Amino acid sequence: MQHTSRPGLVGLCLAAAGLLAGSLLAQKTPDEALRALQEGNRRFAEGKSVPQPLGEGVRRTLARGQAPFAVVVTCADSRVPPEHLFNAGLGELFVIRVAGNVADPEVIASIEYAVEHLQAPLCVVLGHEDCGAVGATIDQVQTLEHDHAAAGPSPAMQHLLEQIEPAVRRARARELGGKELRDACEEENVHLSVGECLRRSSLLRRYSQTGKFRMVPARYHLGSGEVEWLSPRPLPPAPTAQTMPPVHVVPMGMPPHVALRLLQAGHRRFLGDGLPAGDLSAPRREALTLGQRPLAIVLTCADSRVAPEHLFDAGLGELFVIRVAGNTLNEDVLASIEYAAMHTGTSLLVVMGHTRCGAITAAADLAAGQGSREDLTPSMRSLLTRLEPSVEKARGTGARGEQVVDLAVRGNVLRTVAEARARSAVLRQLESQGRFAVLASVYDVGSGDLTWLKEPSTPAEMPAAAPMGETAPPQGGHARDDHEPEAAHDAGHEATEPKHDAEHAAGHDAGAPPLDWADHDVQIATPPQPAAEAHHDAAPATDDHREGHEAPAKHDAPEAHEAHGATDPHHDGHEGHDAHAAPTHPGEHAEAAPDAHGSLLGERLDPIPLVGILGIASLLLAGVIAVSSRR
Repeated sequence: MQHTSRPGLVGLCLAAAGLLAGSLLAQKTPDEALRALQEGNRRFAEGKSVPQPLGEGVRRTLARGQAPFAVVVTCADSRVPPEHLFNAGLGELFVIRVAGNVADPEVIASIEYAVEHLQAPLCVVLGHEDCGAVGATIDQVQTLEHDHAAAGPSPAMQHLLEQIEPAVRRARARELGGKELRDACEEENVHLSVGECLRRSSLLRRYSQTGKFRMVPARYHLGSGEVEWLSPRPLPPAPTAQTMPPVHVVPMGMPPHVALRLLQAGHRRFLGDGLPAGDLSAPRREALTLGQRPLAIVLTCADSRVAPEHLFDAGLGELFVIRVAGNTLNEDVLASIEYAAMHTGTSLLVVMGHTRCGAITAAADLAAGQGSREDLTPSMRSLLTRLEPSVEKARGTGARGEQVVDLAVRGNVLRTVAEARARSAVLRQLESQGRFAVLASVYDVGSGDLTWLKEPSTPAEMPAAAPMGETAPPQGGHARDDHEPEAAHDAGHEATEPKHDAEHAAGHDAGAPPLDWADHDVQIATPPQPAAEAHHDAAPATDDHREGHEAPAKHDAPEAHEAHGATDPHHDGHEGHDAHAAPTHPGEHAEAAPDAHGSLLGERLDPIPLVGILGIASLLLAGVIAVSSRR
């Protein structure tokens, strides 16, 4: 009896220890929080990171509330994931990420929320070595000095670079060049963001003066993995900026559906509670000093329970993450997305809301008459104003209480997706070429499940203004993660993907949209998305265009594939199955029927079976001749 009861006793002790640790996180002083970050970074840089608890018990506990011990404002760059750099788990860091770690109103509002409502004692503004946004600003400042007539790609990108320009000009005044200039610009940009947060937020200044809160500048070194802690500076004057034209080149990247499969494989590993497979090694860090080729862009909330690198089991350089409270879309967020799409070749944007969102809840409470706008800071009012349309639409359905928050979370995600397309000609053009896809999803902080949302099929159902009409998104169904229940209809339409999808995604047919994978019977006005269940090594077809056979995935950053090397066990051996076969169990999707681009047996025959038949016939004929000659 004593032996059988001991595991239960141990479990209770571990649970109590976890609760105690969670309570201690909320009680850290700024100095204690800083030491915790420094110790975590030391472990990471030395290759001694401790696996963090990410299992169901942790998620269920965090579903009741969060108590992060620090806020981290950093760049969306895929090589700078804070949870990995500081060896932190779910619920420990409130992370805000936007290209160039600039301080716009939504970023400031996110910090204010964490400080005032979550009692976070520390905010670290973390720049990093080889920052693309800072580098682009340096290039544009130099270009502007020689060519005042150059034109920029988009207002959003220009707005982002204008915010970094004062730091660049301040560093250039020191007459530096080469890497020294780049390093100085990155440091100046960190100090600029810290100063802007304190200058524009009376709430942050007030908490800083009491000694209960501190803002710390820092810079991450890609090769060594070490965070350099910079000395704080006095409050800087208000910045001034000039109009600058960015220059861009859009590189080719991984097909969107291949990137999605890798994300889903990582999420399955996360749900499996196994050891993380993301590559955090020193060789990986060294390789990333040459540049980044992330798998996907993830726009999500700053909530400490929603860490994309953990949720997708991603390593360094795999995700370009943008995080701001309420996953709203302002100019800097849009510019961050455009930067990743144009400069890194990233082909997939995942807008991920989450259950129990504090920002959505605050907007819903305000709409219900609980609280007053006058009690909010200007930055918070600006943030909640962006969330109000989704809340009002949810209230218009007759829902009340938590139902309003749940509906508003979904509506806000769909609204952000629609707004990104409507406001960005760059994204619309890439989508029309089949080189980019935008997907909507909601993460459940309690269960860890990820739900993929369908976008409305008619303009009347849109949560925000529909795209401007320059491009018509291909028709297709959205897939859901394999841990979400599927209806029979969804299993027949959403979770389908012909084996030759990868070939079409590569754009082999000049007369058809290169990113049209789903059945044409599904009339959903949304960018196409492949099934959740598919081989992870599917990729664009080779030049011989062998229909019905998957080719190995090809990407400019092969190390990203190694981090996601695990294949899906549900799909081993599917290449020989009939295209119309039903799934063997609810969690496994069926192979899709051939779509309108061509049938496996319709428009043309596959040469490989023909060669096999001819070979067999030749052998039979040779046997007959041999027997006849003996007679």
